Amino acid sequence: MPKSSKVKYHLNPHSSAFTIENYNFAKPFANFFPGIAGKYGIPMWVFYVNRGQAIASFGVDSKDRPILEFFPANKSWQLVSTQGFRTFIKLHTGKKNVFYEPFHNGFTNLEFELKNRLNMTSYDLSLEEENSTLGLGVKVEYFTIPEDYYAALVRIVTITNISKKPKKMQLVDGLPQIIPFGVANFFLKKLSRTVEAWMNVENLEQKVPFYKLDVDPTDRPEVVHIREGNFYLTFHYENSKAKIIKPIVDPATVFGPVTDFSCPRQFLYQDLAKTKDKPGKSKTPSAFSCLNIKLAPRQEKTFYSVIGYMGNKAMLNASIPKITKKGYLFHKKEENKRIIERLQSDIATESNSRQFDLYCRQTYLDNLIRGGYPLVFKGPKGDSVFYLYSRKHGDLERDYNKFHIQPAYFSQGNGNYRDTNQNRRCNIWFNPDIRDSDIITFFNLIQADGFNPLVIKHTTFHLEDPISFQGELKKLSEANISKIMSFLKKPFTPGEMILFLEENKVKLEVSYDEFLNILLSHSLKKQEAIHGEGFWTDHWTYNLDLLESYLGLYPEKLKEIVFDKKVFTYYDNSWVVMPRHQKYLIKDGVVRQFHSVQEDQAKKEMISKRTVNPQVVRTESGQGQIYLTNLINKLLCILANKLAALDPFGMGIEMEADKPNWFDSLNGLPGLSGSSINETFELKRLVILIKELIQKCKIDELLITEEIHNLLFELNKLITESESSNAEDKDYRYWDLSCKLKEEYREKTKLGLSGKELKIKSSDLLPVLDTALRKIESGIQKAFDKNKKIYYGYFINEVVDYTPLNEPFIKPNKFKQIKLPFFLETQMHALRLCANKNEAKELYISTKQSDLYDKKLKMYKVTVNLNAMPREIGRCRVFTRGWLEHESVWLHMEYKFLLELLKKGLYKEFYEEFKSVLIPFQDPQRYGRSILENSSFLVSSAFADKSLHGNGYVARLSGSTAEFVNLWLIMNIGHNPFFLDKNAGLNLRFAPILPGWLFTRKGEYSFNLLGSIRVIYHNPKKKNTFGANAAKIKRIVLKDKDNNTTSFASDTLSSPQSEKIRARQVKSIEVYFG
Repeated sequence: MPKSSKVKYHLNPHSSAFTIENYNFAKPFANFFPGIAGKYGIPMWVFYVNRGQAIASFGVDSKDRPILEFFPANKSWQLVSTQGFRTFIKLHTGKKNVFYEPFHNGFTNLEFELKNRLNMTSYDLSLEEENSTLGLGVKVEYFTIPEDYYAALVRIVTITNISKKPKKMQLVDGLPQIIPFGVANFFLKKLSRTVEAWMNVENLEQKVPFYKLDVDPTDRPEVVHIREGNFYLTFHYENSKAKIIKPIVDPATVFGPVTDFSCPRQFLYQDLAKTKDKPGKSKTPSAFSCLNIKLAPRQEKTFYSVIGYMGNKAMLNASIPKITKKGYLFHKKEENKRIIERLQSDIATESNSRQFDLYCRQTYLDNLIRGGYPLVFKGPKGDSVFYLYSRKHGDLERDYNKFHIQPAYFSQGNGNYRDTNQNRRCNIWFNPDIRDSDIITFFNLIQADGFNPLVIKHTTFHLEDPISFQGELKKLSEANISKIMSFLKKPFTPGEMILFLEENKVKLEVSYDEFLNILLSHSLKKQEAIHGEGFWTDHWTYNLDLLESYLGLYPEKLKEIVFDKKVFTYYDNSWVVMPRHQKYLIKDGVVRQFHSVQEDQAKKEMISKRTVNPQVVRTESGQGQIYLTNLINKLLCILANKLAALDPFGMGIEMEADKPNWFDSLNGLPGLSGSSINETFELKRLVILIKELIQKCKIDELLITEEIHNLLFELNKLITESESSNAEDKDYRYWDLSCKLKEEYREKTKLGLSGKELKIKSSDLLPVLDTALRKIESGIQKAFDKNKKIYYGYFINEVVDYTPLNEPFIKPNKFKQIKLPFFLETQMHALRLCANKNEAKELYISTKQSDLYDKKLKMYKVTVNLNAMPREIGRCRVFTRGWLEHESVWLHMEYKFLLELLKKGLYKEFYEEFKSVLIPFQDPQRYGRSILENSSFLVSSAFADKSLHGNGYVARLSGSTAEFVNLWLIMNIGHNPFFLDKNAGLNLRFAPILPGWLFTRKGEYSFNLLGSIRVIYHNPKKKNTFGANAAKIKRIVLKDKDNNTTSFASDTLSSPQSEKIRARQVKSIEVYFG
């Protein structure tokens, strides 16, 4: 083994890269490129690992359009060194040829003294290796092509003679296998040999192979021809002129009979420059190039490979001169970097901690990749908000996910309701122009039963006013107007519109951006969504965060968004929750709750007949107009539904619809009639919020949807009766009768709403809310452990007595409740609703003293030991302790807990945890990957293998990013910085919560407010900005866009300065502490 195999992790002092030296010997990890190609680019998914030449798989759209086959992380770690990019060097020394494969840690390299490193940034990746034995240096750079009509991965290889003697060598570089376009993941995994019969390699006469299937291999009567293809182009420059290197498309030309690619036998014993390559038929082709190189001492040679996807062969050949033109790839590399850094600049932070500053940028990027980046089109008829770049968290360790990254301009991806929602929580604080767009989007996906569809798809538009829009096109020729109007007869996306213009060579008198501004202001936006599977109990709760975030920035809009705006609808879903008599059943001799969600065929048929907005609830039981309501009604709808979903002990919200809550790994709990107190806490939060909204706006009367009104007031009667009862089974009776009411409500509203609304006085509604609050609070108190002084979160509600119905169904008559061990999630929810700071501190101390705290790592585990529980609760019970959701450090929930400490004013405690918990302050040797990037979980000290304690797994696209961005906001500007004074004037108060050690040597700390206003804090004594001896703000200086300055001797700015800042009409703000 080489002497220099010691692994080192560090930040690169000259760039934003994180470097791992001798990475082949480091703990294995998996990572990925951002999948962002700019507004007018075609994105590509690229996954890499720290083995071999890193790139493990890449392609476009999804796993079904690979260029290099997708494998999960564990398989990628095994296979990347053989099936990924390879470089073979045959060094001519005079006496004999010496074989060397850079970046390979196999036995052939044991005789060499090697040093290598992997450098990863937010936007690219590079590898460097120094072979001091042979006097060679090799560098490989990877990045993707942005802002162009095709998708591609660029690979730049530079060979340097680092010795004092000239070198002569033959080199082969590329992929042993490349997947022709049209081979879906199913065929690769199940029929990989059979599908080779369809594979074809074209365009060899141009020395740029075009890999594709001629037709779709699916067995069906219709033959579908394929025009698209994957390509491989390698070239170098001789005297500044591009020279394309002839490709090798048959792997046997390089490897001969060695079919496992372990040894390039033919290359070792033959001169491949003189060997004729044969396009291998009925086999998976390769993508190699062969080059003879002579290097003087200190001389280097660079060649370039572009591997990608193109719409057709003609487009590829037309693109070759552009791609090979001197400077093109350099420009694209810089453009790729510029696009990512521009996105990250929204959160640009400069503190005394470089790793913290870089971590802020990376976390913000990962947050927007998961939730999308808002783009606001400003047109003559209003703004339209559109999200770019979003993607489901598909990666090598989340091999179960079906991710999609749309291969189009203005690319969008898919996502789940919870993930997308929570990752957009703070977006408005970086782009105030999105206003209430997200609130409307996500509340409108709430159904009349309080649930929601799972899968968030792309956003589409349809032209609302064709005549008005056609008038805007008067500068175009009649032929072009006709083409455009014909295209706009069906729903479209911005990317599809621009692609249509390009394909039809439609010339505009304005830019594409200006055209879209006009078009989208004349169009109606629709958020596409599909049911997916089951219904989770927690999804609705994230809407409260969105609302709070919006009102934090626009406090004067409270009455408008909650009571006045009648723009809210209900999602119409053909999948419904079954009544109890159709889901409680006997299975293997025990009672279970299975098959709780099923598709209603009559409803499906009704929805399918609609031509406009089919999945929006109508009046007149589905036969009338689209039902429009206000936000208070949607909040009351959620309240009524969840109040009717309390378990038979009046404690947790029932998992009545096949799915659990945030803690997905309790997947078996719904079958055990499980329930969760976590959503009960959130229900308490909802009731308090509704009360505050009504009282703050001084609402005297409300119009409430008839069905919601009746359910809510009938539940109120049940609670009142239960409160006056001394019966032992009163909680069961409430459960039985409230479920009956809920089932009747669901049946009435299944096809639609009546459309009737009932007027009610606030003075009549507020007591109903108080009654609900008492019921909720009594259940929460039962979940409190008086000895441990923390809360139980999850419950099995076991049926112990029942009445048989039609086999196999039963009616439960009595339950026994079994408490699951403690979960961090529950303490977080409880902390959020603590009445005061002292109560919050007591809960924090109790949590830290419990088994939820990992004393070795000084971090918080997501659960305690679950081994005493039956395996039926779900997969978390099957997982080894310390791994995945069983007693690991689950970063998202740990960050949530930390956020609530900050929100509750426990600043001292917050910063005591800060460096132990936050990823940028982890020991990278222990963490096992870049400390600029989050992981879903860290292995806790409960895990058997001590060498993995603190190691991070499952990279980046985690809800932890949303929590950190929220943390960052409060740290930098304090709680509720925008507020209304007694005259309803807008004020902005700066109250940062920053420790002295985060200020630079000059006593400065700076960040971007609202995405673009530079705020600089001057704290020369570097005192904490919180606590008893906190630094106090003495002066604020505003600089406008014309560099004019105005000074204010206060920590608070009133109107009009506050409004100018919110409108981002200010360039910078300097805040001076005394």
